[in-house]
Amino acid sequence: MQQKIPTVIIIGAGLGGLTLYHALIKNKDKKEFNVKIFERESGPQARWQGYHIGINKFGARSLINCIPSSIALNLPKAMPNPVFNVEYHGFSLTDHTGNLLLRPPTKQVKDVYEVANLSVGSSIIITCRDKLRDVLLENVPVQWGKKCIRYEETDDGVWVLFEDGSKEFCDILVGADGINSPVRKQKLPELQIFDYGSTMVIANVDAPKNLLDRLITKFNGKGIIQSVGLNGETTVTLFRLIPIEKENYKNKNESYYRATIFFEYPSKLDDVEHDKIKVDDNDPASVVDHVKYMIRKLRPECELTNVILELWDLVPKTTSDPSKTYNPIRRRKMQDIDPLSVNTWTSNRITLLGDAAHAMSPVLGLGANNAIEDAEVLSRALLNYSSENYISCIKEYENDMLKRSSADVLKSRFVEIRNTTPVGYIGCFFRNNMLRITNAIMKFFDYNLLDRKD
Repeated sequence: MQQKIPTVIIIGAGLGGLTLYHALIKNKDKKEFNVKIFERESGPQARWQGYHIGINKFGARSLINCIPSSIALNLPKAMPNPVFNVEYHGFSLTDHTGNLLLRPPTKQVKDVYEVANLSVGSSIIITCRDKLRDVLLENVPVQWGKKCIRYEETDDGVWVLFEDGSKEFCDILVGADGINSPVRKQKLPELQIFDYGSTMVIANVDAPKNLLDRLITKFNGKGIIQSVGLNGETTVTLFRLIPIEKENYKNKNESYYRATIFFEYPSKLDDVEHDKIKVDDNDPASVVDHVKYMIRKLRPECELTNVILELWDLVPKTTSDPSKTYNPIRRRKMQDIDPLSVNTWTSNRITLLGDAAHAMSPVLGLGANNAIEDAEVLSRALLNYSSENYISCIKEYENDMLKRSSADVLKSRFVEIRNTTPVGYIGCFFRNNMLRITNAIMKFFDYNLLDRKD
């Protein structure tokens, strides 16, 4: 008698969910699944799909292990090889005037495969998240416009119920549907959102070469530049030095590059009324004006402040921009999912992946990498799936996922809180010197203390 092929339903067509789909299909010669993937968005271009992210050796390794060669051939569309002797995909942390505080040692790499093959040390390759998603969408039969609202577990499997009134049956349900995951809220209602008390605003801009050159030459820019201030505010700029084409640039003789800019400040400052700016999160122009007001209020007059303000001047002031540089641009709370808020995690036919399980601060760039790693670990565990031992397979995955991601959530939280705690001039002296000492230790031993060991 032919054995029934088990069905896996994935809720969410983000990086983690799509990587899992490819991994399960790629391994069908070892274990065959009927894999279905559902996404609440109406189509692949219905919503802006993110900004620049850094793929580290763990994420790169898992991604390459999970995707078929046909998809791997298209990875350069999302993560072009670094321009030799021009691009350096590293991280620099400066104070509020641009003085270097911390630069973890990294190895310059030629492509994503070299990142994946690193055995010691650390490096990243800066990646366009939206383009990586487009690559991963190739040959994936996503069912669009299907918002999961809840599920019903039975002895034989799981019924997944959608907002449109339809339902689907599966043997394993994977919630890969983000920080506000309905699957997580039903499976683990006690898992809490941790609020940092910070507000963030993020956007993509097309930056002229001369502006990024000022960041690179004057402030030790290496692809990701973060600057911490005195008042709990922080700025981040991520960029690739690969020219982009666009017809309506002011200066036709200058190269332009895509950059992601990020500004964060204490949320309590939003409660302070000021007459100059009335913020409407549905009006991008008012949000940009608000960010610039906050930067001038919290930052001293200096070259770094000038560069940051010039970058924010480049943000389009309307949501009708065809390049979709918005999500849309608005103020958002900085939050993570608190791994300390749940004592027990019961393994069953329903499991979680990526931000649905462990959304974390973006300060260390570990969120997308963990989601991709989740996909590899879960697909590998499911190779041993049977109708008798499915719980042990899910438990194997969840034990690995929880140990790894909980450590990264808490590490990211520690760094985030350290960087965004108002310190004043005295506190700034101690914080900055501690960072300089840490930097000297890492440089002397050629070892990144923030990097996870293999």
